[in-house]
Amino acid sequence: MSKTAIETVNLVKQYPAVLRNVRNRHPWMAWQVGGLREIFSRKKNFIRALNGVNLKIYRGEVFGLLGPNGAGKTTLIKILCTLVLPDSGEAYVNGYNVIRESSRVLRNLQAVLGDPRGFDWRLSAKQNLEFYATLYGLPRDYAKKRVEELLDLMGLSDRANDMYQRFSTGMARKLQLCRALLLDTPIILFDEPTAGLDPASAVDFRRLLKDKLAKSEGRTIFIATHNMWEAQTICDRVAVINRGEIIACGSPENLKMYISPEKNYVLTIDGYCDALKMKEFMNEASGLCGVKDLRLQADNASVRISIRVDKDFVFSEILDIMVKYGLKIKDVESYEPSLEEVFIALIRGGKQPI
Repeated sequence: MSKTAIETVNLVKQYPAVLRNVRNRHPWMAWQVGGLREIFSRKKNFIRALNGVNLKIYRGEVFGLLGPNGAGKTTLIKILCTLVLPDSGEAYVNGYNVIRESSRVLRNLQAVLGDPRGFDWRLSAKQNLEFYATLYGLPRDYAKKRVEELLDLMGLSDRANDMYQRFSTGMARKLQLCRALLLDTPIILFDEPTAGLDPASAVDFRRLLKDKLAKSEGRTIFIATHNMWEAQTICDRVAVINRGEIIACGSPENLKMYISPEKNYVLTIDGYCDALKMKEFMNEASGLCGVKDLRLQADNASVRISIRVDKDFVFSEILDIMVKYGLKIKDVESYEPSLEEVFIALIRGGKQPI
């Protein structure tokens, strides 16, 4: 069995740009024969939402898709959910083609989209889930047990009989996940999974996705998000999409190398140290292979040493020299670019090697 849960091959989707222009100039024109002729005659006036997207998402991993507004994230999700047909290319979910085998795709995938629609506000949380279990064709006894399990898993058991209209945004999001898990599908897609959640609920939700669904149950989690810290925290790999193209893909740590292949440290040394020993340390440390820059800043209480080294530099070599000259370390700080800085650099700098 293939290890690939989701795969896209040269996926292309485009929309007619003139449609929006026609409606803006003459709202009535799009419904007239002349308006339709203008729309379909200008074949070259298209916006490419996806432009040759190639992705492989592996079973059991948490995969994040990052991109600015209008980059193509939602279009890709809709294609995977069989809601939109691609113009060219192919997409597979657990090996099933999203066009030719759409019914099998939907048995292997559930989507939790941003807006918690589809629930009847006059029904309780439990009744809503039982309604969807009936639509999914689940046996009655199994459905009842499954609904109770999911409500307990999401911490909603004590609110199971409350009408949906009384649910907060966070509770509605949890109920969405309950609905997605009714069919026990191996792949779950999320669009902004923690949007609208308070910090504590967001932490619990991320832990549920990473530890429970991905690690314990082996599900594949696909997340489209603008939350860089979220992606850096829970995603095994992330892809950056811009103007319909994947411009970078890899682990959050590897993507940071796109900005700087170097590491930066600041060491705070006890200020009461021998000046000669400090000078000898600086001379020896600056000669180490991999040390790019070494700077000293001193005041009455302490000495700060800034060190810039290659990404593969073994930092213990610096510590060994410090011990050799009897220098006492009070504090060590390290700096590396955040995923947000990487994202901004990639979007502004263009395509990077994948």
